[in-house]
Amino acid sequence: MKTKEVKKGKSILTDLRSIRDNISVELKGMTPEQILEHLKKKKTLHPKSVWQ
Repeated sequence: MKTKEVKKGKSILTDLRSIRDNISVELKGMTPEQILEHLKKKKTLHPKSVWQ
């Protein structure tokens, strides 16, 4: 019986946690209004024109 090799490296979960931590640091200490303004200015993966 053959066994599969397991890749040792960064996983998707590790990447997602890293992204979450970076966003948390960016938004730390902002008011809700500032957060909304920050998110409006931030580049998104999908432009609004695609979703409207």
